[in-house]
Amino acid sequence: FKLRWLRDECSRVQVKELLITECRTTAAATADGPQDSQPPASPDEMDFFDFEIQPRESLSAENEVTDYIRSGHELEILNQFPTVKKIYMKYNTPTPSSAPVERLFSLGGLVLSPKRNRLSDRRFEKFLLMRCNHCFTPKENKTSGKF
Repeated sequence: FKLRWLRDECSRVQVKELLITECRTTAAATADGPQDSQPPASPDEMDFFDFEIQPRESLSAENEVTDYIRSGHELEILNQFPTVKKIYMKYNTPTPSSAPVERLFSLGGLVLSPKRNRLSDRRFEKFLLMRCNHCFTPKENKTSGKF
């Protein structure tokens, strides 16, 4: 399902290999990073809590990517694949910027003039979108006359 947007099998294999490579890099960086380890407790205390210590299975990069690709399409599925989730957060988190909002406010000031102070919200939104998207509309022939 997750690779359906790729048309040929060669592209699918290439994208899967790129994700596996990124998973290996991310997992290695996580393993080399600082670890929060507590000093060992007394032997009696360690024996008492021994039942909670369970061997943690870490998936290899190939297995994690393969299982992720085969899994469902819900966003919550990322919680089962911690390395893929880190990669997802790295590449799918936009950099916060106020520039687009400031641009809209600037254009809004040009649309909402003293002559147009009684525009409804809906009409103001339409005018603002027309003003922002004017470069996407086809140019009319100037000799065709006015409206």
